[in-house]
Amino acid sequence: MPRTRIDLDSVIAAAIELVDTGGLESLTLSKVAEALEVRPSALYTHVDGAGHLHYVVAVAATDNLTAAVRNAAIGVAGRDAVIAVANAYHGFARQYPGQYAATFAPPSADDAGLDEACAGLLDVLGLVFRSLGLSDGQASSAAMSLRSALHGFLALQSAVGTAGQPSTQVDLILDALLHGLMPQRVD
Repeated sequence: MPRTRIDLDSVIAAAIELVDTGGLESLTLSKVAEALEVRPSALYTHVDGAGHLHYVVAVAATDNLTAAVRNAAIGVAGRDAVIAVANAYHGFARQYPGQYAATFAPPSADDAGLDEACAGLLDVLGLVFRSLGLSDGQASSAAMSLRSALHGFLALQSAVGTAGQPSTQVDLILDALLHGLMPQRVD
């Protein structure tokens, strides 16, 4: 094999492309090395094995999900922002199922990267809920509730084989969540 210079960014990019085309289960050191045209041993300069490779992919995928959600929230506020970020979240999971699956890797005890990436995602969701007039604590709880509801929905949708179909059920989830969060008018 010809000598190819690689860095952590190129390893992550090749790994992300691999999970985007073949799913998270296709992520192996040998397949990433093949994509980069290097020997698998060359990857050990940048990752400490298969577990660490999965971990750095989880961080990158979570950052990519956060970017998609953040971009959807630009220029909108309130209920429209919640709908936009939920649709972006759902759309990311449908378009990049391998990356989405990677976002649920358990954090590593010796690296705070995934904790920070997950916190960044929840911060973006929290900002959207603050635009509804919720307090910081309420917005934080609402952000976690939205992520939990969407993840549960996506897991069920995937399990029953309807992952590629558009879903009006997401609208029902959002309606229920927003109804429970907003103060009720007394007429």
